[in-house]
Amino acid sequence: MPNRFRRLFSAPIFENAEKTRTAQILNSFVWSAISILLMIIIIRLIMGRENGSVPLLLLTGIVFALGIVQVTIRRGYIRGASMFLAGSLWAAMTFQSWEADGIRDVAIVAYLVIILLAGLLLGWREGLFFGVISLSALWFFAFEEEWGLRIQHVDTPLNIARDLTVIFLFAGTLIYLLINSLNRSLYDARLELQERLRAERKLQVQADYLTALNETALGLLNRSELRPLLESILSRACALLNTQHGLIDLVLPDESALRQELGHGVLSRYDGSLTYKDEGVTGGVWGSGKTLVVQNYAEWDNNLPEFVDAGFNAVMGVPLTVGNKVIGVLAISFVEQERGFTQEHVNLMERFAALASIAIDNARLFEQTQKEIAERTLAEAALRSSEERFRKIFHASPVAIVITSLNEGIIIEANEAYWQLSGLEPHGTVGRMAIELGLWEDEEERQGFVERLIAERSIYVPEYQFINETGALYTVLAFYELVTLEGADCILSMFHDITEQKNARESLQNSEARTRAILASIPDMIFEISKDGVFLDFMASSEITPLMPPSQFLGRTVLELFPPVIAQQTLFALERTLATGQLHAFEYGMPPGEEVQFFEARITAITSESAIIMVRDISQQKYVQVEREKLINELEDKNSELERFTYTVSHDLKSPLITIKGFLGFLEQDSVSGNTARLKLDIRRIGDATDKMQLLLSELLELSRIGRLTSPYQFIKVEELVNEAAEALHGRLHKKDIKVEIHDDLPTIYGDRQRLLEVFQNLIDNAAKFLEDQPNPVIEIGQNGFENEQPIIYIRDNGIGIDPIHHDRIFGLFNKLDASSEGTGIGLALVKRIIEVHRGRIWVESEPGHGATFFFTLPNGPES
Repeated sequence: MPNRFRRLFSAPIFENAEKTRTAQILNSFVWSAISILLMIIIIRLIMGRENGSVPLLLLTGIVFALGIVQVTIRRGYIRGASMFLAGSLWAAMTFQSWEADGIRDVAIVAYLVIILLAGLLLGWREGLFFGVISLSALWFFAFEEEWGLRIQHVDTPLNIARDLTVIFLFAGTLIYLLINSLNRSLYDARLELQERLRAERKLQVQADYLTALNETALGLLNRSELRPLLESILSRACALLNTQHGLIDLVLPDESALRQELGHGVLSRYDGSLTYKDEGVTGGVWGSGKTLVVQNYAEWDNNLPEFVDAGFNAVMGVPLTVGNKVIGVLAISFVEQERGFTQEHVNLMERFAALASIAIDNARLFEQTQKEIAERTLAEAALRSSEERFRKIFHASPVAIVITSLNEGIIIEANEAYWQLSGLEPHGTVGRMAIELGLWEDEEERQGFVERLIAERSIYVPEYQFINETGALYTVLAFYELVTLEGADCILSMFHDITEQKNARESLQNSEARTRAILASIPDMIFEISKDGVFLDFMASSEITPLMPPSQFLGRTVLELFPPVIAQQTLFALERTLATGQLHAFEYGMPPGEEVQFFEARITAITSESAIIMVRDISQQKYVQVEREKLINELEDKNSELERFTYTVSHDLKSPLITIKGFLGFLEQDSVSGNTARLKLDIRRIGDATDKMQLLLSELLELSRIGRLTSPYQFIKVEELVNEAAEALHGRLHKKDIKVEIHDDLPTIYGDRQRLLEVFQNLIDNAAKFLEDQPNPVIEIGQNGFENEQPIIYIRDNGIGIDPIHHDRIFGLFNKLDASSEGTGIGLALVKRIIEVHRGRIWVESEPGHGATFFFTLPNGPES
């Protein structure tokens, strides 16, 4: 309840101080007046009613009017309430004087209160107004009494005293409110004056800065070019703080770093340098978006050595921001040791930076606008030029072009090529519908075409045939596009006459088909290649399959696809062909070094930029040539061997015959002389020569059969052959007490079992011949790796050995190093012949006194 009464009697408070002051005066006066009037009404009611009820009713009306004024004050209509109060009181007092004694009535004195109240609440103009109308009413009542129009009523002294008391109460209240208001105003003015003096003393320090800042802002905002603007900003910033050292860094468009756009003083040497976020003062300002002040740069933790060496003492960096985005940093520095930055400096530079940011942003926008205007101007000029070119092209184009409306199909415009192609006349055609001209079979067909065009926006018909007005048949490329001209949807139709091209194309296709049929019958692969070695086209061969699909080598170079040797050979031949215009051919093998396949390439120039390469597989031809050369060489070797064989046979067979012939003569002499003992000896020698001759003939016959008469090839374990050969030679081996060591890892070979058994028998027997003088004779048989995927088998002995100069000679026919040794000298030749027939190789490693090791290879499977 107390709070409600307090709110009821307290004046409302408004944002306007003058309005609040007026409301307070008005509120106090109204409640005072209501209290006085209520007290007077109560007194009158206690003292009894007077003659007539007008005064009491008037007082009640005034109280009611004061209530209305109080409600109006609460609503915030202060001036209206003041006008209503002054007007109501003036009207009430004038009515009272009219009803009472006129000019002699005490109510006339209340005019002074009303005038004073109006002046206080409303102003001097309203106070003057109420003064004027009050004087007018006073003189009216005076003239009325002077002319005898009013009958005087003499009021009692008590009533006069009562009315004067009321007036004095109102006047006193008003005077009190006026004096109180004046005192309060004087007190507030004194406080405001003191505060203003303090503020003026505070602002006086920044007056010069603010003046310079204002001039700087005006200068900055009037500049539109960025570089001069930056120069002006930095110059004025340095001038404001009385220093020569400053810089402006701007953020790069990709926001990767700050770039120093301009520097003054010592900082000018760093123009164009980059600073990254949180690096140094400017990087720290960019990263935080806040002003950074460093009073002692040398002792600052995040300093940069080059700036320390420059001798900076105090550094301040201020962000240049547009909205919430940092676009750059303005930095100012002092090199004097005694100078530092104050809070006033910081505030000044932050305000300056705010204006500079706006100016820089405006300059950027201006440059961008100028650029856009220039680009737009160029675009408009290009558009006008394009429109002019389009019009010229439209009418001069050999392509038939016609524009029709979308919905009705009315022909709007067409070029000369269209009139010639269609056989129509411009006069009488433009403005008519396509259905009327017979360009469509019916409306339903055209409507379907329109719906398809609306859905697809463009339609392409590769071959469209029609008969024009003259009856000629044409084939055209038709293209339809949905366009908008002057706000209306239209159809742009273009027709390119390809009748002649189609006929030529059909002829060309027929010719090409014939050419391809001819080329398809050629067994060569055909490539088209550029002068740079790039494969452009390919035609397959019926006999040769390329190493990779065409999609993998077309568009690639020779160097990418072929080994360097073949690629360089191809490029050399290509260069010679393009330079001379003559055919150039060369052969190559694939892959290089192995030559599994052989090819012949023929290069013929097409133009100065390209050539044709025809590749033919000559592997079979090459194979035939190689085999022919091999057969020729073998035949020459056979002839040589036959010559040696003939010479050897004639020589070695002649020796037993001479012996037989000589001892036959001795037989005749022995028989004549009767020397029986000698006769028997000569007969034995003739028998020995005959046996030797028979053995020689048998071995020669065996040698001649190798390679011609063979048993079926089969897989044979070497261990079985060695055991069988050793068993056959058991007598010789046992007699000389020769130890035979056979390894367990012997392989399986493939060949003629009987012939291969002869190889092992001859080699083991040959080793046994030369072990007579060894106290511990040993023959070792094993495997020593592979050669060309064939196992290498060796037979080693610890006999007398062989001099290296005889390693090749011992495999010759009838070549015996020791003439007194057993045998005919055909054994090793027989072994070599059997191994070579099996596609193997035999060689010996030996030194005198260190035994001999015979190595030979044999196949482990059939030939692929």
